[in-house]
Amino acid sequence: MSTRSESPSNASVLHQEMDDSFGWDTLQDRLRNSIVSISSVVPMDFDTESRGGHNATGFIVDAEQGIVLSNRHVMAPGPSYHKGTFFNNQEIHLQPHYYDPVHDFSFFRYDPAELKGIVPVAIRLAPEKARSGLPVRVIGNDSNEKMSVLQGELSQLDRNAPNYNRDGDECYKDFNTFYFQSATSSSGGSSGSPVVDIEGDAVALQAGGRADTASNFFLPLDRVKYALDYIRRGAVPPRGTMQAVFTHINHTDAERRGLEREAAVQEGACIEGTTGVLIVKKILASGPADGCLAIGDIVITANATAIHGFVELAQILDSSIGSSVCFRVFRNSQFVTVSVDVQDLHCFMPSKFLKIGGRILHDLSIHHALCASVPIFGVKITGNDNAFFPCGECRQRNVIYAINNRPTPNLEALMDVLYDVRREETVLVHVKNYDDLRDEAVFATSCPVVTLSTMVYTRSLATGFWSFKEFDGLAAPERISRPAQLAEAPIASDSAVVDLCRDMKAADLGEKSHIAAIKQAIVHIDARPLCPADGHYRGQHTGCGLVVDARRGLIVCPTDVVSNPTSHVTVTFGGVLRTPATVAYVHPMYPVSFLKYDPTLIADGLLDFTIVGSSVVPADGVDAAKPLATGESITVLFNTTTAGLELVKTVVSGRRTISTTSCNLCFNQRFFNIEVFTVAGGTTTTDPSFGAVCDDDGTIRGLYIGLPKCAHDEKHCGLVGIDISLMLPIITRLLGSDATPNCVRTLDVEYEHLSFAKAGAYGATSAHANAVVQETPDARAFLKVTKVIKVRPAETAQLEVGDIVLRANGKTVSQMADIACFYGGDSADLSIIRRGKEMALSVPTSPHVGFNTRRVVFWAGVYLQEPHAQVIQQATCVASQVHSFFYDAGTPYAQGAGHYDVFVTDVGGTPVNTLDDAVRVVKQLKSKTAQEFNECVAANERFSSGRMPGLDVTVGATKLTGEKVVEAIRTNDHYLPAWQLTRGPCIEDEWVYELL
Repeated sequence: MSTRSESPSNASVLHQEMDDSFGWDTLQDRLRNSIVSISSVVPMDFDTESRGGHNATGFIVDAEQGIVLSNRHVMAPGPSYHKGTFFNNQEIHLQPHYYDPVHDFSFFRYDPAELKGIVPVAIRLAPEKARSGLPVRVIGNDSNEKMSVLQGELSQLDRNAPNYNRDGDECYKDFNTFYFQSATSSSGGSSGSPVVDIEGDAVALQAGGRADTASNFFLPLDRVKYALDYIRRGAVPPRGTMQAVFTHINHTDAERRGLEREAAVQEGACIEGTTGVLIVKKILASGPADGCLAIGDIVITANATAIHGFVELAQILDSSIGSSVCFRVFRNSQFVTVSVDVQDLHCFMPSKFLKIGGRILHDLSIHHALCASVPIFGVKITGNDNAFFPCGECRQRNVIYAINNRPTPNLEALMDVLYDVRREETVLVHVKNYDDLRDEAVFATSCPVVTLSTMVYTRSLATGFWSFKEFDGLAAPERISRPAQLAEAPIASDSAVVDLCRDMKAADLGEKSHIAAIKQAIVHIDARPLCPADGHYRGQHTGCGLVVDARRGLIVCPTDVVSNPTSHVTVTFGGVLRTPATVAYVHPMYPVSFLKYDPTLIADGLLDFTIVGSSVVPADGVDAAKPLATGESITVLFNTTTAGLELVKTVVSGRRTISTTSCNLCFNQRFFNIEVFTVAGGTTTTDPSFGAVCDDDGTIRGLYIGLPKCAHDEKHCGLVGIDISLMLPIITRLLGSDATPNCVRTLDVEYEHLSFAKAGAYGATSAHANAVVQETPDARAFLKVTKVIKVRPAETAQLEVGDIVLRANGKTVSQMADIACFYGGDSADLSIIRRGKEMALSVPTSPHVGFNTRRVVFWAGVYLQEPHAQVIQQATCVASQVHSFFYDAGTPYAQGAGHYDVFVTDVGGTPVNTLDDAVRVVKQLKSKTAQEFNECVAANERFSSGRMPGLDVTVGATKLTGEKVVEAIRTNDHYLPAWQLTRGPCIEDEWVYELL
């Protein structure tokens, strides 16, 4: 396409309104139809920008073609979608057409035919009019207030690019350009605003500022105008690079470095009318400038053209791609001539990435490389996910240099390696911190069988949209069954709970047999959730657990380690054997979870390792297991974070009741109605993380574990002792059936101890107290109802606050375990004292629901599931069985609705009460053009509009307080398709990922 001459529609406002009187008082009226308020949503982390949403400004520079100028950081280099709002409040969709690889400007496109009732005109770019002292106005979306006008004047015109990188944040930072400075006090939302003079011409582009001062920074328009000429012709602006960074110094500073003015002029430098010269600041190793230029070189000329600023340098580089530039530089008191090759800058900007779950892998960009002064080598890790590349290993060390000892200089090389890797196969990953190459690590990891998505995204140069396709690497695992090396495990005696030492000889183990057996039964656990569920987020958790039956592959561990039912779990035995495991059951009342692994799938380790275990079901039922008593001798085998396993012999020092507080921010599981034991002298170890408690006979009697810590609570309960007898009913059922247990029932109340001394006022007698003491000699208190969690209908029998529970189902209540929960049975026959009178009461039991979620639906950025326990307990009413408790940043729900922890009651005007209802509506709302749109983007076809597949939808919801809200969102079926995770009813069933 030939160069287009400036048509009347593209002329400046000045030229269209020659008869108007120009003045600041009429400026807004003249420009208001040319200013666009931009709302941007960035659904994925990529390069220098993080996912999220923001509001900014743009302005029309070509009304005929529909071209809008704004900042690079407004568009974001990765997948994004944008909406523009004009002065008459009309909204249109914007294409993210082009962004500069380095400088902070970008061009959006829109379809002019979509505009109704408004005729915008182009604002002319006039970089030549910029001068120090020029009065200007910044017109834009300052603080998200449309058409705000801020006044100031240009002051410094040769400022080096501002440094936005604070405290190690990977935010955007420009280089190799001047910036203008002015005190306009612009704030968030002004990014991309035109800086105009009194005639309405743009002399600069608002880019950034300092929050602690009135200073703001404007990008000069020289290279913007250059790029616009190519964009109008449908071409990509040539951009050259030598992989070097220059900075500007004044002539006085140059003289201090030995450069005399007369000598510089003789060599071709331009001194008169200039403020300084360029000096080499950074050079990337292995780049074209490496070995040619040197740090500290003062640039005199390039291709015999005097270089006194960035514009002249950029003009030469952009016109010399694929060839060499001859530089005359001042180095070490001498003038030196060097020749440097010029490369295509666009080749060093990532235009493809691999998405594995929530992790995004892309080439290390030249922007990151130059900011950190590292070679352009390796694959950058971004995103927040623990499935394949755990955050603990990749948070700081965020560039992959090799996998399985095969170098990964770029994404294509990394994908070639992953083609040879199967899921669940352990790989070695070599990572470095690109801010400090001395900070490196090699860690082992594996990709789980189930991930949320594994896609390759590619950017279209024609539109700026990204297409995607399935990545066909990371094949399913080849599972080879082999007989597990298991010790014979007879059924435990009627007094044992978990006996791990029978039929073992001390001589064979080298120490007391039961201690050696317990050591082998303590395993290390790594849990990485696939998505948020049951009030728990994506965070990676590690810790220890205990094998309670090795023949059947059952492990018990603290809920602090495994609480999210979607977790991908890996279990390590003795440091030599690893195997995947499933979350079999999260106990709804006690802080323990149960894992199931397949013993026949344990891969060969480095050593001949034997797992030792036994059955845990007592011969005469669960009542045979007794809790530890105060003063009883015990041995605790602690796992510490620094010293490994440590053995402590001690006694039970006491028992107490615990009750954790609820949090309305994270809704973690709350624990109450639990008696725990403490040990004499505390733990005696410096940093215990887990402990297995056994008696002198080697019988496991309990676990010493930490309670889950709320992310918003700085307090920590430390370690507490949990009797194994509390876990035994669930263990029995897990070993007896493959179905997930659904047997825990409660009376929907919370209890506390009431001392015998105070109980008389409630109507208790000495006979009642003697009955309790006879059952539990150490007991000195009754159990009193202190809170009713769930109010039942008036006609239904229920405990009340102040009731003292004496007997339950004919058994004297002497401890929390007698009344905290029931395993089966629709009702409990109680004997209570109420308002001074003893009475019999048959109270219906309620299933303790809201745990072990088997289904999670993701739509428009929000996660939906059936209400979990903590929500049910805190809500004034459960308005539906569709609960949203978490949403991702940079999604339609985050930008439009913004309410989480609500019950969704209708979507698009259609009532929803169950997840089936929600899935049915989501499928109906799915855009019919999503697949066609992706195919067109992949084919690099052009679009006249920036509209992406999606619909405007209303979402009706009810808050936990009962307040009703209705919000409107715009779905995006291209970047954020709906999906669901489902899991079957059996404890060994794995999660299944499905696009809706």
